[in-house]
Amino acid sequence: MFVTTVERTNAQLNQKAKESADKLGVPYVERKKRTIKQLQAIYQKPCIVIGKARTEMYDLGSDKPLFFHPNMAAIRMKRIERGESDPFLVMTGLREGMTLLDCTMGMAADAWVAAFAVGEAGRVTGLEINPYIHFIMNEGRRHYEETGTDYTDALKRIDMVQADYHDFLHHSADNSYDVVYLDPMFTETVEESAGLSGLRGFASYQDVQEEAISHAKRVARKRVVLKDHFRSHRFEKYGFTVEKRKSAKFHYGVIELNH
Repeated sequence: MFVTTVERTNAQLNQKAKESADKLGVPYVERKKRTIKQLQAIYQKPCIVIGKARTEMYDLGSDKPLFFHPNMAAIRMKRIERGESDPFLVMTGLREGMTLLDCTMGMAADAWVAAFAVGEAGRVTGLEINPYIHFIMNEGRRHYEETGTDYTDALKRIDMVQADYHDFLHHSADNSYDVVYLDPMFTETVEESAGLSGLRGFASYQDVQEEAISHAKRVARKRVVLKDHFRSHRFEKYGFTVEKRKSAKFHYGVIELNH
């Protein structure tokens, strides 16, 4: 990984790129009017591009950047405001004042909807194992907050933590969240998930371990929820009750808890 700036840069952006590179422990490369393709041909690494409007991340050889955007989260929150049902909220049972641990935050869409649902009295912690994705999400959130757009308050309330959820769960106290949620990368590609194309090269594909599920059941007060491909073996393997949805490429599995 290396960090550079957009082509039309300035001293302020150059300084931010240098500071970002230091923070991430990767090299800073001056843009010098070169294209991303040219820079990657030289350094043979993915890169983060610092811009005024947004921060992007390019996988090596890809022209589809990963960047923070409201996308489906904003659409879902609008639907919720209209009184429509959201499958994620139905399956997690989240409501005002509850707490959620999102073990696989990624693009933060579910964490954002969760923060919107639980309100100021609730709490949402989003874990992301990849330090670069975590950086992109935090930078994107910071810019989005500056716009003062609707749903900003919910976004602010997400506690974005760079951590491996296996370790985080292991060290979490019993019954410390109402709901523990896992949305691992699917073992099979869902063609409709075009929004994930920029994420695939950086996401973690580690399998869900039995120990993690055991700790999730200890940490959650009410339920553990798993989102996975409709053909996934994980539901049956770990004892989830599956809510099958017609024509959906993914299902939700739930383990209800009675601590």
